[in-house]
Amino acid sequence: MGFMRYKAAAYSWVLATPAGSEWRLLFGRGTGGALINEQQRIGSDYLTALAPQLVNFLGRGLGLGAVLLSRPGENRQSLFFSGDKYYWYDWDQRATLSEGPWTTLANWGTALPAGYRSQNDALLQAPDGAGGSRQTYFFKGGRVLTLNWSTGVVREALITEGPDASGCEGWARLPEDFRSGLDHVAPYKPAADGTRQSLLIKGTQGVLLNWKTGVLASGAFGQLGVPGLAALADHHREPIRPVTGRWTGTVGNQRVEVRVDLEGERTLGVISGDLFTGGTWTDSFRTTADLSIVPGHSDFLVSATGLSWANNSPWTQLTLLLPHVVVNSLARTAHVALSAPATSTMLQLTCSYVGPALRSVEMETDAMAGTQVFQSYDTSRGGVPRGYRNRVLTIASAFAEAGIELKNAGQVNVVADTTGADLKWSEAELHAAMEANFSLHQDTEQWKIWTFLATYHVLDPRVGGVMFDSIGRGRQGMAVFYNSLRDAESIGNAFELFAYVHELGHVFNLHHSWEKNLSTPPAPLGPGNGFGDLSWMNYPALYNYGGDRAGAQYFWQDFPYSFSDNELRHLRHGFHRHIVPGGDSFLTNTALDLSVTAQTFTLPGAGEDPGLSLSLGGKQFFGYGEPVMAELRLSRTGVRGDVTVAGAIGPKGERTKVVITDPYGRTRVFRPIARTCSGHGDAEATVTLTEANPAVYETAYLGYGADGLYFAEPGAYKVTAVHTGLDGARTVSPTRTIRVRTPLDRADQEVGELLTGDEQGTLLAFLGSDAPHLTSGNDALQEVIERHGDHPLTAYARLARGANAGRHFQTIGDGRVQVRQPDIAESVTQLTEAITTSRTDQETGLDNLTLNAAFRRLATVHAKAGDLERAEATLDTLTTHFEEQGVPAAVQRHIQEQADSTRAAIRETAGEQPES
Repeated sequence: MGFMRYKAAAYSWVLATPAGSEWRLLFGRGTGGALINEQQRIGSDYLTALAPQLVNFLGRGLGLGAVLLSRPGENRQSLFFSGDKYYWYDWDQRATLSEGPWTTLANWGTALPAGYRSQNDALLQAPDGAGGSRQTYFFKGGRVLTLNWSTGVVREALITEGPDASGCEGWARLPEDFRSGLDHVAPYKPAADGTRQSLLIKGTQGVLLNWKTGVLASGAFGQLGVPGLAALADHHREPIRPVTGRWTGTVGNQRVEVRVDLEGERTLGVISGDLFTGGTWTDSFRTTADLSIVPGHSDFLVSATGLSWANNSPWTQLTLLLPHVVVNSLARTAHVALSAPATSTMLQLTCSYVGPALRSVEMETDAMAGTQVFQSYDTSRGGVPRGYRNRVLTIASAFAEAGIELKNAGQVNVVADTTGADLKWSEAELHAAMEANFSLHQDTEQWKIWTFLATYHVLDPRVGGVMFDSIGRGRQGMAVFYNSLRDAESIGNAFELFAYVHELGHVFNLHHSWEKNLSTPPAPLGPGNGFGDLSWMNYPALYNYGGDRAGAQYFWQDFPYSFSDNELRHLRHGFHRHIVPGGDSFLTNTALDLSVTAQTFTLPGAGEDPGLSLSLGGKQFFGYGEPVMAELRLSRTGVRGDVTVAGAIGPKGERTKVVITDPYGRTRVFRPIARTCSGHGDAEATVTLTEANPAVYETAYLGYGADGLYFAEPGAYKVTAVHTGLDGARTVSPTRTIRVRTPLDRADQEVGELLTGDEQGTLLAFLGSDAPHLTSGNDALQEVIERHGDHPLTAYARLARGANAGRHFQTIGDGRVQVRQPDIAESVTQLTEAITTSRTDQETGLDNLTLNAAFRRLATVHAKAGDLERAEATLDTLTTHFEEQGVPAAVQRHIQEQADSTRAAIRETAGEQPES
């Protein structure tokens, strides 16, 4: 990105060039320009005709910004900026005094904060500081910084607070449109009392500002009361046709789509594109270094070297000729060339302008009857940052600001419910509903999304949304749980908008702010290990910028309703498959950042004792193909007395990560198939650990996740868990070694192979599903049961088939909810066989954690059939079985608590429609 941003105006820079006491302005663009004084236009011509002193300045046609440095009694001197370079020119000597990277200019390269090191809007020279040192005002967005060339930053504030700490009261009276994104700030003649006055320019509009009293005039140049401005030629006073957006062209069977990101607020100064052959994506590129922009009268030339490609193309140079014409002129084409140095190979084509959006996506929406799709939110209703420009946001406008056009694919389809089902949705049911009802769905990469407005998530009523589609060509479906938001009193407020934008961010392959270092490859974390990010991808309740600014209250006070810069780079310029729905798997190639070295995932070192210990329990030896389970235990140490912790500590939640190192030394972070998002509101279930209740437990299935199989081959695996507490402190478990055995015979080999595979892994993770796209996986599990019924690992196939048979399965068809009712007999048969096998073969049947859950599930199925006596007996058998196994007393108490909890739920729902 260049030091000064490109401006969609008829001129690239504006300089006050006084002649004696006469106020003059020189407008420059390329090698031409215009010169005015207060009363008239002096001329429009080549710069060397308007200002002969520039005749020896070789950089005069390259400037994208300029500032007058002259002090009274000194030679007239100016700084000009182009790309990453500055030129210091003496008009009277007609000589360039110095030039080079802007970072070598005085202390600019060391003193300017990161936010002012590129894409600045305008510069204005300030009065000298103490000791006569030069000072400059830097305008960017809605803020202005004052830099002393010797001592560093003097002040940084909102534009409305003025560049200086005093004498700037008039800046607070700026019109709304002039409080950010200024194109030029030039000196105007002082007021009669000597007060500073300035001309502020934005596009074809201007403001004459008295720094103390406020606005003297505002409007088009002809309305400012300055005849010289009104006399500018038409092409200097008319708005310019924008170039930011998508351009596309074809040559032969090859199509190129180019994304230009040069204008507007939060421009990134990046150009990227995709290549398609015969309609199939073949490659993507983006610029990674500063662009060279050479302005001209009716066009401007953009070039870049060192292009980054998805598939290592030899074309490393981009040349792009873009039109620079007024809005009422005929649309003109752009010319694109991709080439390789020192070769004759080149791709050249002409591109037409598609529109201002960098990407365009169709979104089809279905909604359960009784729910209402979000409409809009007025940000003035809540707390916002100082200087924030309030606006009414929709889901589409929130993404439009990020460069993505979100188009509704027809009307919202209302899904009726005539079944009396519980309407709590699991990921398996959501997958099946998407495939049945998403009319645009294809198992391929495409710019199409399915959004489902559901009621509740089956596991947790606090879950606000989920990007559930991670099977096959994933990231095409997301759900928002309306009833959960309603119960949290979030309908119609910022939380509701947040839920939609957050889940759609996941669809576009964006990770949670605090988890970006877990992506593949890892991406850098923002402030506060990511918890300080002011982004749609953070959780308001987890916000922690440092100090006292932590929690949802401060998040909404600081949040500008936008994505972070890293996320904008990904959304606008990520390679095609890294972002397109149906492209790369979730969390692979996400959160693109071009300027910071990515962090790898490292286990945290010793810090302040959080008063907690974390351990991984369960089996250490598993058969080939056996689903790997582990028990997480988070307990108080007593060092800090009672400690309040999150109620959910498994890897499907937000706080615990499990790191797995395979026998070859490759380390991956376990990523579950579907991640639920419960943090759209303030509520998070918590538990206080006391001496009487010292620990919380959770069982985790680690065998299959978003990256596929994690224990696919025989050998030794190292497993470590990391838990982030409510206070942000991290607790690391001791590393546990898990061994996968080599198959002993042909039966072991066949069963192991039938249990492994993407569909089987998904079914084991979901404990079964009716989804049509998992049919072959169900067939494989059934084959295990039929051909290898006596093999101990058949218990896992029976568990998945039995659990699924024992619950109803709801999906959508013909515009209504359709429900497959439970098959109680099949469920009892399969679950009973799984339990019986595992009790007699504890070595390779269901592990103890899974066996415990199977007992409780079987009791629930008996209760659904109305057989409460058998349900109670099953729970009694659960507790006596583990008592007979001699498990530790603390574990036995935990099992008894689980059995009692299941028993209470069965009794409470007796005679009622049970949960799925």
